[in-house]
Amino acid sequence: MTNKVYCYHCMTYHHRETMRKMMTRSGVRWRCIRSIEATRGSLEERDAFGEQQSELNRAQARAYQESVMPGRRLATLSC
Repeated sequence: MTNKVYCYHCMTYHHRETMRKMMTRSGVRWRCIRSIEATRGSLEERDAFGEQQSELNRAQARAYQESVMPGRRLATLSC
């Protein structure tokens, strides 16, 4: 069995020792310490972290789509 847990904030898997359980409206979920610490910063720091994470998520989604549909041109993701 793998020692990684899905982080609902980053939308990726991390090692269990870098995760904490958080109570949300939907129940208890796992969240990585890196994202928890990022929320303790200033508004500008949080926004920068969010933008960085969004870009990582877009790149990951783009790489996945390219592996599933090779040779197909993908639409540019814009928010």
